[in-house]
Amino acid sequence: MNIIKENKILLIVILFLATTLFGCMNDMEHQGNWSSPVVDEDYVYVPSDKGKIYKFSKKDGSIVNGWEFPSGENSLGSFYGEMILNDGILYGSAYGNGEGKKCQNRKCVSSLFGIDVTSGASIWMEEYISINGSVVGGVVYHNNTIYVATSENDKSNDAGGYLYAIDSKSDSNKTLDELTSKILWRIPLTGEVYGAPFLDEDQEILIIGGLNGDISLIDISIDDSYDYNSLNRLILTREGEYPVISSAIKVSEDSYCYGDIKGKLKCFQLSSFQNDISEVNGFNYWGELALDGWIWSDIETYNNSYYAITLSGWLYRIDIDPDSELISILWDKELKFDGKPVAGLTPYSFRNQVLLAVPFDKDKIIIIEDGTGSTLGEYPLKNGVQSLPIVDNNLIFIIDRENNFRSYSVSDRSQIICFDLNDMKGCD
Repeated sequence: MNIIKENKILLIVILFLATTLFGCMNDMEHQGNWSSPVVDEDYVYVPSDKGKIYKFSKKDGSIVNGWEFPSGENSLGSFYGEMILNDGILYGSAYGNGEGKKCQNRKCVSSLFGIDVTSGASIWMEEYISINGSVVGGVVYHNNTIYVATSENDKSNDAGGYLYAIDSKSDSNKTLDELTSKILWRIPLTGEVYGAPFLDEDQEILIIGGLNGDISLIDISIDDSYDYNSLNRLILTREGEYPVISSAIKVSEDSYCYGDIKGKLKCFQLSSFQNDISEVNGFNYWGELALDGWIWSDIETYNNSYYAITLSGWLYRIDIDPDSELISILWDKELKFDGKPVAGLTPYSFRNQVLLAVPFDKDKIIIIEDGTGSTLGEYPLKNGVQSLPIVDNNLIFIIDRENNFRSYSVSDRSQIICFDLNDMKGCD
């Protein structure tokens, strides 16, 4: 009985803390960027804290004059979720008050955009698509459709969020009938969503975790039967206890893992799964691992290895074996710095080594060696960083909390680019 009472008290405390923190995230003054730069072969696309996106040359760090989105005096508000680049189109979201200003309450309006990276213009007749509610996680692209989940059901009093399916195709070749609505369908979810949906392209499903702890499985395949009732796409929902913010990961054909605010890494298999998603009738949980602190950011995979960092600063390299249904810690390391690792970590390869770039929101980026967890060096940043570092071709790209776009050499950690996105000029 004491154990039951203790668990109930713990649940109340955690949910209170989560509610408080998430309320602060919605109501706080936005400080710096949470969205990372996006890199293609020659350019870097950089979201600014001023509600715009700019294009920079990867070769010399120069800004591409005349390329900005949205154009003129328009602004999108604040960028939180990660952007994605697909076939020359940059997709993403921001949210504000509906008039380009930053949003400080739960009446935020999200702006979904698709930008032709060559011209910098929207691929739609509108500059962006507006939906009520805050899209905190990133967008997902599949089969000419982008998917986003909101942190609330529009402006209603319902407890959950929505999953939106948006037509991603350019308007240039559409008929008048096809231009009527970009929103293909939406379905309500049982919980508010702060993380990005996980896409399993092979099975054409999305796995979504909510702040109420629920895990939902959604069919996103092209099926005419869904035209009459899109709610049928929600295959099942598994009730949970603790808020889920990080996205799920796939560890085998039918097994997935995710972390929660309790600090538990949980793995499950789709029950009765036989290459037909309609046959799924439940989640079979086969593994659980307790970590120290909130699992806030995504669990990262690289070369069949798994990495997690908690909000308390504990970094883990984890072995996940779905065949034997075992999860174990290969090594762990406590990182003690002024800030918190709110963005997660970025694995990358350099000189036949796997390295981990771990950003802290107040002071620096730490470089960790994959084999033993030893610290190899750092990128000192007096302003800190709240977005994931992007590593590409011996360069690491970040946006610090003072809205400066920076890049460094991976080999010697020397600074290559510094551009002040507030004053639109070079910096130190």
